[in-house]
Amino acid sequence: MDKYEYCENIIKEKSESFYKAFSELEPDKAKAVYAIYAFCREADDAIDEHNDLEKVNTLKANIKKTFEGNVPEGNLLFEALADTFKRYPSQIDPYLELLDGIRDDYYFEAFKTEDELEQYCYKVAGTVGLMLLPVIASENYKTDSKKLKEVAVELGKAMQLTNILRDVRNDLMKDRVYFSEEIIEQHQVKIEMIRTGLVIPEWRSMMEYYIDKTKNKYKVFYDNVELFDKDARLPTMLAASYYEGILDEIAKKDYSNINKRHYVGNFRKRRLAKQSEKSLKKQGLIE
Repeated sequence: MDKYEYCENIIKEKSESFYKAFSELEPDKAKAVYAIYAFCREADDAIDEHNDLEKVNTLKANIKKTFEGNVPEGNLLFEALADTFKRYPSQIDPYLELLDGIRDDYYFEAFKTEDELEQYCYKVAGTVGLMLLPVIASENYKTDSKKLKEVAVELGKAMQLTNILRDVRNDLMKDRVYFSEEIIEQHQVKIEMIRTGLVIPEWRSMMEYYIDKTKNKYKVFYDNVELFDKDARLPTMLAASYYEGILDEIAKKDYSNINKRHYVGNFRKRRLAKQSEKSLKKQGLIE
């Protein structure tokens, strides 16, 4: 199997939304995104599905070797990453920070404050935004644009918060609640109440807070989409809008994310795709 085909199969299987969005990129950029996604997915699954800290340590050793030019022999993922880094020169820091965040999940402790939650979201998802910049914002990335990096981090955080809002029930089964204690207390929500799966006013209030917060992060990206490469603007906006759509589904279904996982269906995705294209053309950001 070709190294990039291996990575493409992972994104196809694990995230229909991301695959649908980023397959719109020109082939070299799409392959690079698939390789980066595959690395992030392996890291996430190491703890989320296998609870295997040694796997995280192995990924850390292998990404260091790859950046040093000593690609692990016969490893399709790192062969694809090595080729990606040649085409799109990158920095190792976001990869190592992501693995640190995954390690934090292994030793999970509830977040006391929103700042702690923000830091977690940076490590496990803001870093992914930084990983993608050499590919989808190659021109501005070369200028070391501080604003561009801030936008990429906010988009990553928005997607991670969306994951948290989508996966409440699954996370609870692993004894994990990612909402900060300060916000839980502020909205007078009890963990015991969350376990019942009942949608009550206190839960709705907390969900409205987190949905508003997350949408504001998506808006940072929408307001600065011109910082991204012209050919990557629509695919990246599609990824953002498909993911943001999960928030609308949660609200539309009366915040029942407490007991089920919500998705954006294909019909809605087609509508969002048309809206995104129309918006970018109106702004003169794509032809």
